[in-house]
Amino acid sequence: MRVVLFALATLAVGLAGSPRAASAEEVPTAGDVLSVQGADIKVGDQLQATRDVSLDEAIIAEGSKVSVSGKRSASGHVLLDVALADGHVVRGVPLVEIRKSFRRVP
Repeated sequence: MRVVLFALATLAVGLAGSPRAASAEEVPTAGDVLSVQGADIKVGDQLQATRDVSLDEAIIAEGSKVSVSGKRSASGHVLLDVALADGHVVRGVPLVEIRKSFRRVP
């Protein structure tokens, strides 16, 4: 619903003309990147780190991409398995940590 409203607002601003010029350093908005918080994470989703984060013994740099390779629930908490670019899989990462440090990308 938010994406639809954002798209309509963007279209309306585009038709009326934007009062400011877009800069190359603008931060992506909710319409550009799907928020991890606003959508259910599924196995196979690509995530991008929004800040440097440590998962297990691996340090994921800001901007690095990982993929969700597994999802399970234990003791009322959702845990994800995250596959890194080098093939290492970090198991049992709490969904809360993923939501704080990653965004879903297409």
